Amino acid sequence: MYIPETLSSNPKWAEWIEQLPDIVAACAKRWDLCIEDPMTEDYAEMSYSYIAPATDAKGTEVVLKIGSPVQLAEIWQQECHALQLCNGNGTVKLLDFDEALGVLMLERIRPGVPLGVCPDDEENTRIVARLMKKFWRPVPKIHSFWPTAYEIDGFDKLRKKYNGSTGPLPEKWVVRAETLYDELISTSTETVVLHGDLHHWNILSSEREPYLVIDPKGYFGDPGYEVGAFLANYPDASCEGCDRGEIDVRRVEIMAEELDIPRERIIKWGLVLALIWARWSADTPEEFWRTDINRAQALDQLL
Repeated sequence: MYIPETLSSNPKWAEWIEQLPDIVAACAKRWDLCIEDPMTEDYAEMSYSYIAPATDAKGTEVVLKIGSPVQLAEIWQQECHALQLCNGNGTVKLLDFDEALGVLMLERIRPGVPLGVCPDDEENTRIVARLMKKFWRPVPKIHSFWPTAYEIDGFDKLRKKYNGSTGPLPEKWVVRAETLYDELISTSTETVVLHGDLHHWNILSSEREPYLVIDPKGYFGDPGYEVGAFLANYPDASCEGCDRGEIDVRRVEIMAEELDIPRERIIKWGLVLALIWARWSADTPEEFWRTDINRAQALDQLL
């Protein structure tokens, strides 16, 4: 059985990798599936899960997503529940799942072309904004979604790790993220279920609806939090050779119009998320987290 190098090269997954053939065989038996080699499409990134297309006995195409140990909590506490809540309305359909095996069985989206290959950035921004509104819904009374505060609390963990300092990240930008987050939350007037990672490569063209969303992280909080992932992405097809500052300005204008969120809040949320991603990369070479700091600085200049 072929296992992508992004999974097989990670020593943390060694025991799980050894179990994967048995898990795949169990899926084939449970759902009467003919399972193919893992997907190679750009959106099917396999750093934390094994993703393979399959066909059932009736000839229906499906996709299996098998979570690695580190991703199991996210799949079951967030992604699975978010897909259940949406029930295919603007999202990929969750057809079935097996918690013991750590598997989601999803509909196969056709033609499945990511929004990231579409050349019109302004149209892409409108599409994403409308999908955001379609995804957002009231937070259920009983749920297992994570609050957005989970991510901002990561800066406290960073300080603990570096004995009170912010490690390689500039202190002023960490404080800026925390201060802006507190401001945005204190002035928030709405709390919704959020996708949490709604960017170009998590939106696929579909026959059932023009576009469908995949891979929700399942957070809850202020709607403005959602804009960060999209603002951070500049696909070559729509952005190569263009001035990113001009792209940012136009995206913010369109999102403010489509989402009915003040321009300033969109910029501030984009800034906060850029700094959160810098924190994710704090243990990597500076070239990785510095990109996020530079993005935050560019957005800050728009305020």
